Amino acid sequence: MPMPPEVRAARLAAAIGFILLAAPAAAVESTPPPKPEPPPATTAAPAVPDLLKSLPDNDKIDYAFGAFQRGYYLTAFEIAVERAKLGDAKAQSLIGYLYANGLGLPRKPDEAIIWYRLAANNGDPQALVELANLAALGVGMPVDKKKAANYLEEALGKGVVEANYWLGLLCIDPSSGILDYGRAAALFKAAADEGNIDAVYALAALNREGQGVPKNEAEAARLMGEAARAGHVAAEVEYAIMMFNGTGVVRDQKIAAAWFKVAAEAGNPVAQSRLARLYVAGEGVPRDLDIARHWYSYAKAAGLTDDWLEQTLAPEAAKAEEQPPNLPGVDAGN
Repeated sequence: MPMPPEVRAARLAAAIGFILLAAPAAAVESTPPPKPEPPPATTAAPAVPDLLKSLPDNDKIDYAFGAFQRGYYLTAFEIAVERAKLGDAKAQSLIGYLYANGLGLPRKPDEAIIWYRLAANNGDPQALVELANLAALGVGMPVDKKKAANYLEEALGKGVVEANYWLGLLCIDPSSGILDYGRAAALFKAAADEGNIDAVYALAALNREGQGVPKNEAEAARLMGEAARAGHVAAEVEYAIMMFNGTGVVRDQKIAAAWFKVAAEAGNPVAQSRLARLYVAGEGVPRDLDIARHWYSYAKAAGLTDDWLEQTLAPEAAKAEEQPPNLPGVDAGN
């Protein structure tokens, strides 16, 4: 029986790791700032009025971003406000970002939207991407994915290549009102060509599922491997699964186990669980129930349980087991 289109769409969106549907607090930070370093006592941020007097106008917004990058969020805000009053769009976007993420200021999505709109109207197309993110999540405004798509289309028309990826995600979201796998594939390809590894992963998933492009497992494996080698943890897991099952590549259990280990060490619970299975069965790695328990304990701590591992790793079962049990399958869903 064919899978209903809406089920296929939801499954694909889940496989890609739908960033726009993540928790609002995480998704608002579409470009997370670097971890702030606590300023040494002897190098505290200078007083803003004195600082502004000492800088030429074209350096002031750069100093605001410099303060932001060092974690001087209030200093960044105060400098940016002075520039924003003069219509500086980049300064207005920075203020919006500080309000959206509660950096040095109370988190106020409504205030962020005001500043992002000012920035967009004054010529910063990146602000349109931030507005799209908020609209898609319903942060500071009702959820409106069509409005989000409109913001992204406008940003794309103004040369914001990042918008390709976000618009592609909306094109595979069944609730967006613009479901279009072919467009999504083209957008992901454009983003991938610009070096967006999330887009490479998404394009791999489309090729594997045959959505928006002809099904091509070899191309899916090539792209998944590219994303995995770039450090995309979800791609590492998927590439390991494809390698283990011989999907689009020559089956190699040892290489599959190695990729599961890379992702497991990065903290991915699916990889930890699948690696535990391999150690129980002795496939791709020497059989070792202690190592299996080690990795499965991490997966369980993250909330991922596995009935097969529970049974085979139980003390009485392990004691009675003389031969490796048959592995039930290594994939993302079992």
